[in-house]
Amino acid sequence: MELSQCPYDHTAIAAEVCSGGSVVLTCPACGAAWEWHGAWMRRLREPDREKMRAARANTKPSESTT
Repeated sequence: MELSQCPYDHTAIAAEVCSGGSVVLTCPACGAAWEWHGAWMRRLREPDREKMRAARANTKPSESTT
């Protein structure tokens, strides 16, 4: 599985490596966050719905399909 764009608003996500080998993935646009460790991934924080809608409105259709 490859998570390079936020599934909610298609913004490029940021990754931060934590101790123990975990990686925290965050969306700078809507605030959603996930923790990835080995073969499992879990959501840490749901997106802010208003910020998500604003980010979607600013994304051109050709950008969201890549």
